[in-house]
Amino acid sequence: HFGPGTLASLGEVWEPPQPPGGAGLRPSTMEKVAVTGICWVPRGKIAMRRPQPGGEDDDDLRAMHDELAGGGSSAGASGSSSAVAHAAAAASAITEGLEEFDLDNYDADEDNQDGMQFFSVFKNDGELADEKDPYMKGDADSESEDGFDEIKPDDQVFVAVSCEEDTCQLEVFVYDEEDASMYVHHDVQLTAYPLCVEWFSCIGEANEGSFGAVGLIDHSIQLWDLQEMEPMEPVKALGKAPKNKASKLKKKRVGASALSSAKAHEGPVLCLHGSVFNRNVLASGSADETLKVWDVSENKCVHTYSHHTSKVQCARWHPTEQAVLLSAAFDRKLAFLDVRQPGQVAMTELPAEAESAIWSRHAPFECLASVDNGVVACYDVRKVVGKGDGAKLWTLMAHDVACTAVQDAPTKGVLVTAGLDGHAKVWNTTSSPSLAMSKDLKAGPLFTCHSCPEAQALMCFGGKCPVMWDLSSEQILVDAFGFAPEVAPAGA
Repeated sequence: HFGPGTLASLGEVWEPPQPPGGAGLRPSTMEKVAVTGICWVPRGKIAMRRPQPGGEDDDDLRAMHDELAGGGSSAGASGSSSAVAHAAAAASAITEGLEEFDLDNYDADEDNQDGMQFFSVFKNDGELADEKDPYMKGDADSESEDGFDEIKPDDQVFVAVSCEEDTCQLEVFVYDEEDASMYVHHDVQLTAYPLCVEWFSCIGEANEGSFGAVGLIDHSIQLWDLQEMEPMEPVKALGKAPKNKASKLKKKRVGASALSSAKAHEGPVLCLHGSVFNRNVLASGSADETLKVWDVSENKCVHTYSHHTSKVQCARWHPTEQAVLLSAAFDRKLAFLDVRQPGQVAMTELPAEAESAIWSRHAPFECLASVDNGVVACYDVRKVVGKGDGAKLWTLMAHDVACTAVQDAPTKGVLVTAGLDGHAKVWNTTSSPSLAMSKDLKAGPLFTCHSCPEAQALMCFGGKCPVMWDLSSEQILVDAFGFAPEVAPAGA
């Protein structure tokens, strides 16, 4: 089934409505090689700030200014005096011959009184400028340009990591639900190919804020401050030894203790997931066949798990059981463990190599996994742990190629899959899974998909560009799932 629906992507640049005869929607090519990871930022959890003046560089400039002005130490007094004398001589040479114009009495010259009307016009215009323009929208006193820097508490914000031909970057997007459009608010240049991203609200006792944890191909995990417009360095990095740099500013930002090489991954970091109970706890899976749990506030690896025999593709904390962790790997195994008992791991077979895995938000004892032959399977975790029969509840041939992502939605019975075929599919799992709708997102192969936790049917996909699909805009899905009209947040 194909419908018009509400589909926004960076392949289409939305602009304000044009005068009659113009076009409000102008297509443009803004494709990337791949959007490899996406995560949502909770509403109201990000507030922007620009770089503030101050710090070592400003202190150095002030010292240089004082020295040139003669305010330096006695040791440099002779040099400063000669500089001042040289400047005075240069000024005298420039003003030589201007005495005949009597510039000191210029304002008192009767012939110049008409020119003073210029300043009276300035005065009158200034009084008008103090009045509020009834046609001006927004906060006129805001320091941002047209409010662009401001992210409102009710804005939908997500983070995407991607690579182009010669750059890798993290981008913060703002999605406008009313116009079904989105734009890049600001971005961060990365030093290596990004493979996954996770949102964090805390990286230490004194570091409350909004942070993006990025897993990289160089074996490291970088944590970036999403509220800083022009960050030069990550606030922390796990698993990579610090490099000596000459810049005092960079040393001050990162610090000698900001990076840790202890128990670092020995391969690319393929997946990340933060605990919903303790935002300082991060799980990571790697191509080095290990699963690690990190204490981000202490910059250290708490434990390393080696129950897989191939690349660990997925790691997910349970949404209600604090110590339970799920992992899935290329060894065709789905594993469940209690991190308090590292030696006890329950495992079950997958139909093929793992691509993604999630806990069901509507059935806490069930999980879903997608694999590289296009199959999606649902498992009863209790039967896996108890080694009972019937642990696999159902299987679904979702795509003819690798099913790279599986996601459920806040609305019960909605299951969404994405594949390398470029299609997103919506399934009704109220009874046995059945296809409700399939859509070609026109973004090339799809590598990731995440549902917005604060909207009933908003899905974000990553292919050659980010794509937003509001399922509630499709009448066939409204009929199938009964999506209700979205209610604007309080204060919107």
